[in-house]
Amino acid sequence: MKHGGQHVLSAARGLLMILIFLMPLFFLPVTLEPLEINKQTLLVVLTCAAALCWLGSMLLTKHVRVRSGWVNVLPLLILSAFVLPAIFSVAPYLSWVGAHRQEYMSVLTVGAIALLIYLLTNTMGERKQHQQIHLTLLVSSSLVAFIAVLEILGVHVVTALAPSLTLNTVGTLTALTTFLIVSHSFSLGTVLAHKKGDSLLYDKQLGVIEQILIFFLSCSTLFFLLVLDDGGLWALLMASLAILFSFVVFRAKDFPSHARLIWPMCLLVLAVLFWFVLPGITSFSIPLEITLNGEASRSVATQTLETFSSAFGSGPGTYTFDFSQFRNVNLNETDFWNTRFDRGSSYFLTLVPTIGLFGVGMFALFILFLLGRSLTQVIRPSSRDEWLESFVHLTPWLTLIVSGFLVSWNMTLVVSFGIFSGLLASQVLRKEWNTTLKKVPGISLVISSVFTVLSIVFLVGIFVMTQRYTAEIAFAQAIEIDRDEGDLQQVVRYLDRASMLNSHLDTYYRNLGEALLLRLDEELSGVNSIDTLTDESTQYIQSLAAASVNAVAKSTTLSSHNVLNWLSRGHIYRELIPVLGEASEFALVSYQTAIELEPMNPSNWTELGKTYLAAAEHTRPLILSSNTDIAMKAQQTLTQMLDQAETAFEKAVELKPNYAPAHFQLAVTYERQGRMIDAITKMESVAQYNQFDVGVAFELGMLYLQRNQTGDLDRAKSALLHTIKLMPSYSNAHWFLASIYEQEGDIAEAVQEIEIVLQLNPNNELVRSRLERLSTGQISTRIPEAIEE
Repeated sequence: MKHGGQHVLSAARGLLMILIFLMPLFFLPVTLEPLEINKQTLLVVLTCAAALCWLGSMLLTKHVRVRSGWVNVLPLLILSAFVLPAIFSVAPYLSWVGAHRQEYMSVLTVGAIALLIYLLTNTMGERKQHQQIHLTLLVSSSLVAFIAVLEILGVHVVTALAPSLTLNTVGTLTALTTFLIVSHSFSLGTVLAHKKGDSLLYDKQLGVIEQILIFFLSCSTLFFLLVLDDGGLWALLMASLAILFSFVVFRAKDFPSHARLIWPMCLLVLAVLFWFVLPGITSFSIPLEITLNGEASRSVATQTLETFSSAFGSGPGTYTFDFSQFRNVNLNETDFWNTRFDRGSSYFLTLVPTIGLFGVGMFALFILFLLGRSLTQVIRPSSRDEWLESFVHLTPWLTLIVSGFLVSWNMTLVVSFGIFSGLLASQVLRKEWNTTLKKVPGISLVISSVFTVLSIVFLVGIFVMTQRYTAEIAFAQAIEIDRDEGDLQQVVRYLDRASMLNSHLDTYYRNLGEALLLRLDEELSGVNSIDTLTDESTQYIQSLAAASVNAVAKSTTLSSHNVLNWLSRGHIYRELIPVLGEASEFALVSYQTAIELEPMNPSNWTELGKTYLAAAEHTRPLILSSNTDIAMKAQQTLTQMLDQAETAFEKAVELKPNYAPAHFQLAVTYERQGRMIDAITKMESVAQYNQFDVGVAFELGMLYLQRNQTGDLDRAKSALLHTIKLMPSYSNAHWFLASIYEQEGDIAEAVQEIEIVLQLNPNNELVRSRLERLSTGQISTRIPEAIEE
């Protein structure tokens, strides 16, 4: 049993080594986002499995060995920093589990990291195990750098499998370079401090390999710094080198060779020169990275804490909602006015609004307590061994903390923080509490109970995570089919499967609702007349409409602070207004809620205005009612709706003066208010700045036709010809151009245009009958109704 227990303990250590090695490398192309959810799954599964093995080894050996000391409380601090804010979160699923690249902020991830710290502290505290971890970290980091270098040189290793990756397996190129700087500081510390006998570094063949990897990692780090040429990353490199030099000053006698400082000094000089003087490498094509600046991030953080709980923030993983609600209107002047950022300019400025002052305080206490104890061992160690291990781990750990104030983190960086925290804690907690289960039978019962409960939780968790993962795969398949313009019914099936497997994620229901609406349009497009519908067809169409509404309503229930859910809900209700009159009220409420959640986005105001226009058009037929009261009330409603539409569009223009869709819709509103001169003036202005917009050119032509004053016929003709030039297959442009030719008496040109329309719409009887009329020489000066394309 004793040997079996040792094997199980070795399995626990092996699982941790696999986690450390795979974390920066791991990705799977089967999910829509190939990195974060897969890395989170890897973290949770391997840490829980390692914990079970550790507890199982105690039961098998009948012996308990646990590191003792107050530092054991520290992982609970970092866990409480996320758990309590998650309880009061505006989006519980995002906060507890994570989704959409927010997995690194979730309680599930932080809980796994807290467990990882305990496991590293209690199972990997010996020098031999640290040597193995050091080599594993070095090989893994070197592989990450090697893959990234190949990718940037045009050799597609990982992007061939997952095209959405940004040339590496860590995340953005900024995250990659941050990870390399941290790994580089770790390797430099190893080089500076170790001497013969300390590790594998200067012993045997592995030592040679390790030195080669360190040199390659150093060169790769410098290469990516030059490629990105980012001041913040140069500052991070300088900070990591400054930390190293600070420890050298305090413990100069413990460094075997000061000549090893030459390379770090050269790097420091290079960092200063390239940061302030020399240009970086610009010959490589790299993906554009857009992040919030510090001022915008601080503004979002401040307003979030003022609006929500200052103690607990809006909840882990909810930064997108905070940004949407409190973004600055000046962003509308940029090309990224409609971008919803999911993190601040740094990890720290992402934490502040999402976990609040309490969460940040607990996180800070974790850092300060562990830092204080580790510094003591570096500055005043009881032995060289104690100094060596603490110094090697403290340098990258401090570099990571500095990076938290400069750049955003992701799963790889968060787990790296957990790994180095665990390694530091394994040195801080030197004392062990040893006992046998025979001596303390109560301990045996406790361990057995914990092992049983954890085993059940682990098995249930595996089942739940499998469902979640399968749902994510189904969702990715649906998106892929949609991008390829595949079978819409298949898209619906995959989305329906995703929502059934994971009924807690609003994204699945939102997309399902939109897909069902498209299916409804698809079914209605095949209907020539309501009279041709069978009872079965009518029931099926009604069920599609109801299912679409129910799905999007479910998304707003699951995540009521997600503006995308309310925009989708408003869109679906607005599309149903022609067949369901009361849908206009629900559509308006949906868009008004969206504006409350994102008031500075001109697109939201424009969509609200379009909904008022749709509601107005639905009311317009009632004006002709024989009932005077009904007609009068309809006229009042119509006027009110048009006025509110105008107000909404004007607000959109106020937020973004060059927002063409709002100007376009204002012109449409003026036309429906009977203000034809204002409508044409506005549409001419829109056309002037949007000369390649087909819809604008066509609408301008139609407005000229409706006004029909002197010269308007020629203006309309010019606008419609321009429309056809932009889009030759635009049936209605040909259709109304034929009317202009009719009024000019040019029957041959009119026939030619209608023949084009017939080629584009071969089954349209209205087009066929008009062609027959023109062929007999019959001319009509009346402007016809538009055809359904």
